[in-house]
Amino acid sequence: MRKLAFLAAIGLTVPALAGLVDTRIDTSPTGAVVDGVISPGEYGPGNSYSYGGGGSGFGGTVGNGTLFMKSDANFLYIAFQPGAAVNDLVTIMLDTRAGGYTDADMNDTADGGRRAVSNLSANANDPFDPAFLPDFGLVFASWGSVLFELTAGTDPGHLNFLDFNGSGALPREYAIPLATLGVAPGGAVDFFVAYIADSGFGSNESIPAYSPLNSGDNPGFGDTSAGYGNYNRFVVVPEPTAALALLVVAGLIRRR
Repeated sequence: MRKLAFLAAIGLTVPALAGLVDTRIDTSPTGAVVDGVISPGEYGPGNSYSYGGGGSGFGGTVGNGTLFMKSDANFLYIAFQPGAAVNDLVTIMLDTRAGGYTDADMNDTADGGRRAVSNLSANANDPFDPAFLPDFGLVFASWGSVLFELTAGTDPGHLNFLDFNGSGALPREYAIPLATLGVAPGGAVDFFVAYIADSGFGSNESIPAYSPLNSGDNPGFGDTSAGYGNYNRFVVVPEPTAALALLVVAGLIRRR
């Protein structure tokens, strides 16, 4: 996986794989501006720190949408440009540190946002790739954004509430302290995006695309689900000296 990340850093194509699908590496220390506008070059050169999806069971909000990431020394910036109206819960699962939880470990039914990040499709234990164990769940909805730290349990309210932002502006932009996520300079953020109704009824949409999910019916309230077998990676900006070394190496390879 480190080799795949290096190939992405020097501008070579990273092949689509089961599990880790796409990697972007941030080489610029400049962060994004959380103002509801995705400006030219705000999320990497040509806004290339971006990720697309698949599926259209709820109209393509996530499946036809685009997620962007950027970082600076202190924050991870996440932006989402929906592919259709945001009528349900854009659910971003973040794996940022050692440990983490599976769908089977959690079931917080205190509200729709908690239900989505703790159990995705309500009655199913949605499988994840074995290398992916999320630590945080971020929800974008028409009413704003909410961030939870994941914990195991079944009691309503067992997830740790971290932050709420009531802005419903689109495209949505959000900043999370790297210290909160436990990500060091040059560290990786692995993630996937699901699209879930407030009731827990699951859609077949995801970022990244995952054929067994995207090509089937919406999981709904079913007892079985194809789950989310793929995920993406974003590598946050390293310390300034490391970033300079990476750019020098990339430049030498291009000249050759």
